[in-house]
Amino acid sequence: MTADSKLEDHPPKVGQVSDLPSEFLGDSKGGSETRPTSRLRRVFAASILLAASAARAEVQIERTYLPDAHASSFAFGLPGGVNFCYDPIRGGVNYAWTGGFLDITGVRPVNKLVTPAKPLGPVVYRESGGAPLRRGDATRLPLLEFKGYTLHDSSVELRYLVDGVLVREEIRTNPDRSGLIRKFIVTKSAGEKWWYVLDGLPPTLLTAESSGEFSIVDQFKQPPP
Repeated sequence: MTADSKLEDHPPKVGQVSDLPSEFLGDSKGGSETRPTSRLRRVFAASILLAASAARAEVQIERTYLPDAHASSFAFGLPGGVNFCYDPIRGGVNYAWTGGFLDITGVRPVNKLVTPAKPLGPVVYRESGGAPLRRGDATRLPLLEFKGYTLHDSSVELRYLVDGVLVREEIRTNPDRSGLIRKFIVTKSAGEKWWYVLDGLPPTLLTAESSGEFSIVDQFKQPPP
């Protein structure tokens, strides 16, 4: 499965209530629901759909209200039960978890009290700090502009500008699912230094491979079972 999206496109439909069978949706009249039980069924069924999606052999996505992330961050579920939060404002992976995908009951509540979606598994990786991928000067926060994404069979490609330079970042799991492999393809990299900077750690100078790409591995605290 391959899907392209830009920031201004319609949100992806994976996990939306409209994709559910009619028996989950309850009764409606004139195009609008009239019974509280129907709304409850919709929220509950949507949560079941997202939780069960981790078992599918394809990439899952939900753009929503996530803990420890800016509004409208992305939750991606990779095949094999490895999931991560990508924050387009920060320009990085905030954390990763293993197991189920996402419980969105609190994001689409019946009583209007909105709470963040809940990752359905233990967090095995976390990072912090502003704009981790930096060009030239490791101490300077770059200007970031998120451009879009592409879903592949077993990976996600993210596209964004760092100080006006286009970066394509591909994220996938490593073979034993003990971490995330992140490959950066930069349109203008000859002679330039690129850094990966996280709070509490010294800046990492990225070394280009023979193809001109940069790669890092986000190693999990513990490998998934």
